[in-house]
Amino acid sequence: MFSLSSRRYTGAKTKLLDSIDTSILKSFDYRERKNLSFFDVFGGTGVVSEYFAKKKEFSKIIINDFLHSNFIIYQGFFTQDSFDSKKLESFKKEFAKLKPKDIKDNYYSKHFGDKFFSQNDSKIIGYIRDELDKLLKQKAISKKEFFILLSSLLYSVDRVANTVGHYDAYRKNVILKDRFSYELISPLKLEKSIEIYKEDSNALAQNLAKQKRQIDIAFIDPPYNSRQYSRFYHLLENLAQNKKPELYGVALKPKPTNLSKYCKVEAREAFKDLIESLAKICRVLVVTYNNTYGANARSNARLSDRDIMDILESRGKTQIFEYDFKPFTSGKGKLVNHKERIFICLTQS
Repeated sequence: MFSLSSRRYTGAKTKLLDSIDTSILKSFDYRERKNLSFFDVFGGTGVVSEYFAKKKEFSKIIINDFLHSNFIIYQGFFTQDSFDSKKLESFKKEFAKLKPKDIKDNYYSKHFGDKFFSQNDSKIIGYIRDELDKLLKQKAISKKEFFILLSSLLYSVDRVANTVGHYDAYRKNVILKDRFSYELISPLKLEKSIEIYKEDSNALAQNLAKQKRQIDIAFIDPPYNSRQYSRFYHLLENLAQNKKPELYGVALKPKPTNLSKYCKVEAREAFKDLIESLAKICRVLVVTYNNTYGANARSNARLSDRDIMDILESRGKTQIFEYDFKPFTSGKGKLVNHKERIFICLTQS
């Protein structure tokens, strides 16, 4: 069964979790405290939320990401609604018996066959995706079971996709073999309060501030460069929503939607606005950012350390910690002496 971290994702913090925790403890020792809240502002893979949700000191987790595929995955893993595991296993067995010769061509096989997947695999992927919508509409499965089954499809697809870990392109001149195997995710068992959002982070922070929410730790891991996540993971977004839009270009992307200001020249103003909202309601702000300067232009960081420090220090005492970290590159730029930076700000709220 897939765990939450069993996927390829640019900027995933799986290998940095202990460093994040160590940095927080040096500034804000939460041990021996109770009923703490943790707000994962740019949730990504969700592994940071999972890490703190498993700690006894934390009783409330708020996780947000504006990608629909990540929202589906959070619903599949984090929500604590009941589900029938035997029913899910029976669907897994049904899907394993599918024969491509018995399945008609569909949206996914027509567009992605012999590109991101083999022709046979893409037919099966498309059939399962449409079947999940039918099962939900017929009330043969609950919403929680739908989220688990769809998350399982996203993870199964990601494992065999003919890519370098994102969907900006597929590998050319490769003979694609039938590799797809539908496997289930392993939902988290958490006796915690979980809030899941799919919103623009700045808008959500403003709304929580208007509600005068009190949050102990906010974890802020914004996009670092011009590479838009909605474009990097367009295929998973397409599968998650199943709206079957018209596709364009070699990478078969839909028209641009859901673009982040953090990947554009507005990054500094967006970050300043976000911190101003969060500082009103959060005791500790944790920001992770890297130093990819002088790399391939698209990979260059949008915010400088000085930008981040100036904005955070205007809101409270701030410390910076550095850790060696292997970054994602497109292969066109060489990064030397790469560091991941963790900023800890104790606000005056």
